[in-house]
Amino acid sequence: MKVLTYIKEKAGEFTSNFNHFYLIPLFGFICWYTLFLALVGIWCVRGNQSYVAYDEFVKPLPLERIGAIEVPVFFCIFIFIHAIIFCISMYLEFYHRKIGKLIKFAKPHLQTRLAYASLVFGFIAQCFFVIQAVRSTVLIKQRKRAETHYAIFLAVFAILVLVSLALNFVNYYIMGQYYRQYVNGERWNKFTNSFLLKVIWLIVTIVLAVTTCVFYVTGKAKPSRILEWAFHFWYGLLLAFWTYDLYPITELKALREKANGTHEESTTRKLINKMSWSHHKTFTGVRESVIEVSSNLEIGSSSSSPDSPGIDYMANYPGIHH
Repeated sequence: MKVLTYIKEKAGEFTSNFNHFYLIPLFGFICWYTLFLALVGIWCVRGNQSYVAYDEFVKPLPLERIGAIEVPVFFCIFIFIHAIIFCISMYLEFYHRKIGKLIKFAKPHLQTRLAYASLVFGFIAQCFFVIQAVRSTVLIKQRKRAETHYAIFLAVFAILVLVSLALNFVNYYIMGQYYRQYVNGERWNKFTNSFLLKVIWLIVTIVLAVTTCVFYVTGKAKPSRILEWAFHFWYGLLLAFWTYDLYPITELKALREKANGTHEESTTRKLINKMSWSHHKTFTGVRESVIEVSSNLEIGSSSSSPDSPGIDYMANYPGIHH
């Protein structure tokens, strides 16, 4: 019991100062590239085979075929882990914005609907991803061709996951524009930066996916498979973006400033000084409420800022968020 109590206390200390949700997509990022590099390494160590026994005559092989032939259990486990982490990462961001652990949505009704739709599409997409991986592995081990089913399931997965991510990215655009106009005035705040990075990632992903499919359909197996490798490598960067989204940069900076005795002005008061009162005058009593927040909060009581994940300063004054 003492051990459990000690662990609970330490866990509380670990999570009380700032958020650690970023560790989940970071773990997924590590798992994805571990799988990618492991499959490439296994194929190279085995002599860059073409696996004639499995009717594979063109090199390089698709990563999915390498995994299904060489390490089927390892391959399926990592695909399942990725699917779980993908869904959890998307849900965690939504849930913690909802409860105020992260900056709340600027337009709650619209953004909540976008988040729900993104979660549904993402969950269904990952189900297709897992099903196609397991089914393809079974067929390949039975020495049966799985090209048709593989292409269909992978295409459905790609379409659904791109729709899911597009909806998720729109939420970041809305947040970035809101905080630029009404809160901190920064054009390149964290939400906007994240949105632009993700849009670039999404465009490149679509180009890779479409080009791979075109080569595949036209019978150009070698360039199709090379691009398939590039697609899998590029896809993993998504988890790096989610790690960036959830990493408490400003909270850590504020904690260091507090420890060094250099935190001269509370983050909340800085926020208030930057706010446009012309925007907030449309809400009855907002000015007085914000002044009250400023006077009541002590330095260090909250270490987040509006352009990065953290505690929502105005959680008790919902008018500001709409």
